[in-house]
Amino acid sequence: MPLNKFRINLIFALIVLALGITAVSSALIRSNHLTAPSSSQNQMPKTHPPIDFSKELADLEQLSAKEPQNADYQTRIGNIYYDMRQYDKAVIYYQKSLALQPRNPNIETDLAACFHYLGQDDRALDILNKVLGYRPAFPEAMFNKGIVLISGKKDVKGGISVWEDLLRSNPDYPRKAEIQQSIDQLKASLK
Repeated sequence: MPLNKFRINLIFALIVLALGITAVSSALIRSNHLTAPSSSQNQMPKTHPPIDFSKELADLEQLSAKEPQNADYQTRIGNIYYDMRQYDKAVIYYQKSLALQPRNPNIETDLAACFHYLGQDDRALDILNKVLGYRPAFPEAMFNKGIVLISGKKDVKGGISVWEDLLRSNPDYPRKAEIQQSIDQLKASLK
């Protein structure tokens, strides 16, 4: 996963923690409906300096036009749209890449994240379950599945279970302490 997307996912996880998972999970338990991400979620924070991807995107699109069978170009264009939080466009390029290079767990996990951000949590879970079917302990798919279950499907117990499996199957996971803290806070909120 490119560094920018890793940082976005880490920032997302930290924001959830900063909001206080106890308050968030209590609200999730009380409200039993799904909502699509608002357009404000597709904006960079006001304190974040603007990033201009236009040159890189134009260069990659030119290269992709010359070599349409190059899955890497499709993935890199998808990654730029993902970083720009234009998830609908990222989906298109990730799907093009997967058509050329099927069963790539990183790309499929990124595609699932896009569907989650677009409010299509069932599609996201289908993709993550597919990835975990051929890569059972793939950590990023497990991490994202926990997020989709907790914040998208309002299945706090299911998300906790997935994250506990993640920590058992990947004992050296870099975000182990943060995930454990989230699990502990979520469990406390269920009491």
